[in-house]
Amino acid sequence: MAVTLTVSKAGGRGAQIADSLAGGDSGWDIGQVVNGRYQPITLQSANTGYADIYAYHDATIDPITEVGTYIDIYPGTYGGAKDAATDISDLAAMGAATPNLSANNGTGNERGFRIDQRGRSLVGLGLSRFDPSVAQVRTYGHDYGSGAVGISLATAIPVHVDSMAYYNTGAMTDATTPVTATIGKNLNTVLGDTMWIGARFYLHTAALDGGIMQWAWVFAYSYTA
Repeated sequence: MAVTLTVSKAGGRGAQIADSLAGGDSGWDIGQVVNGRYQPITLQSANTGYADIYAYHDATIDPITEVGTYIDIYPGTYGGAKDAATDISDLAAMGAATPNLSANNGTGNERGFRIDQRGRSLVGLGLSRFDPSVAQVRTYGHDYGSGAVGISLATAIPVHVDSMAYYNTGAMTDATTPVTATIGKNLNTVLGDTMWIGARFYLHTAALDGGIMQWAWVFAYSYTA
């Protein structure tokens, strides 16, 4: 049988993200970002503000494996400022150009789409949240030594073990023995049944173009049943 992955803003097997997007389709609306900052943002100096994103599946027998994420051209009805091909090219170029030195964009030079795969720990990380020097944090399109990551299925960013959790009596709990790029079935306490990551979009101070960007954030995986 087919196995469906749900991507939600809420832990505990929440509903699929379905924000209204420019052009008429639904997906995730990150919001508006100001030059030299990031989005979602609360207080830049304290490095607060980000989106919690959860992913889980409905397989009943086996875990899903080879789980990874990457960016791709927007497949829906485009409603942005340029065109879909230019947006994905620009986004990958941002990742390639970002210096990857600042967690809170305090330098004003960071740019692109960044994830922090430290799951439940994100809540208490403070100034080290989205620290680009750690292995759990990745910017799509950046080269970490073996070519740009997260810009195709072949370069998808594997799900990190630190992002794995499970929903237990009203709260998200860390998986006991998670495996890279693997999400267990519902209530699997060993592998975890939910991928929990943080996400932000960074914009550098010198960015000139305004308007809406649109792209696909792809969650890829293999399954049996």
